[in-house]
Amino acid sequence: MSQRYVRGAGIVLLALATWLPMAHAEEVMVPNGAVLEAEDAAGLEHGKINTPDASPVDPGHFEIESAYTATHSNRFWDNDGHSHDRKSAREAVLGFSLSLGVIADVDLTVSGGYAWITDAKNDVAEAGGTSGPERGRNFGDLELRGKYRFFASKEHHLELAYIGGITIPTGSSGSHEEIGTSQEFWSINQTLVASKDWGRWTTNAAVGYALPVGEQRGQARGTFNADLAIGYQILPWLQPEMELNYGHGLLVDDHDQETLAATIGLVMPINNQLRINAGVQQGLWGRNSDKTTALLVAVKMAY
Repeated sequence: MSQRYVRGAGIVLLALATWLPMAHAEEVMVPNGAVLEAEDAAGLEHGKINTPDASPVDPGHFEIESAYTATHSNRFWDNDGHSHDRKSAREAVLGFSLSLGVIADVDLTVSGGYAWITDAKNDVAEAGGTSGPERGRNFGDLELRGKYRFFASKEHHLELAYIGGITIPTGSSGSHEEIGTSQEFWSINQTLVASKDWGRWTTNAAVGYALPVGEQRGQARGTFNADLAIGYQILPWLQPEMELNYGHGLLVDDHDQETLAATIGLVMPINNQLRINAGVQQGLWGRNSDKTTALLVAVKMAY
């Protein structure tokens, strides 16, 4: 197929539904459900839309999240970063994730999803070639990951965590009839995350690398990701936020793929069990990649 679609509910965030102080600002409440002690003291929500946070689920508790993402593109960037028209490409993903607190500072997550893909450009044969499939739909890849928070300071309002996991190519492979929903190879994923608060401001920063393994990886040699997010807790149940999201896919014998995007949205911790995210991500710059606009809505329940 002409392009690998690597989306999936693995993008879905590991974030926390937070119980926020409703009485005195200096009151420290008792953690419950998915609430983290460091977060609870400040009355802040660390979860963001496309940037992970350093706060794991409490031991013995779990979180269930469902998310819907709709992506559209009618332009692409060439190797020099210049934007050009292209035929419409659309992708919709209904994702899920389940996170379980195992022991103090450690949780485990499994995530996946179902994707619907349309790429009109594949219906037009290039010179000397044949047209490819225009549509595809199927379950995507599964991701298994664990989070270990190795540092937490209430005094400095700072948390650091390591997220490690694997992507299992359970999605469909591309064929002459359908666009595939899988990256078609295993990958080992590693990310370092920091969450830091300043008053009502809360920030997350993450850097990670996905290393492809196995004979099916083709030209792929890894993907580097870097994210930075900042939000302001206006109300106990409302935090507007914005992010910068960067990805760099390394390829052999071909031009690398790069994308820089911005995310803006609302993080809404309605109560100690329910959190709703809603936002939009817009591609700002890239090389050898589509210029996309993505809408996302996610609902998380904590128990």
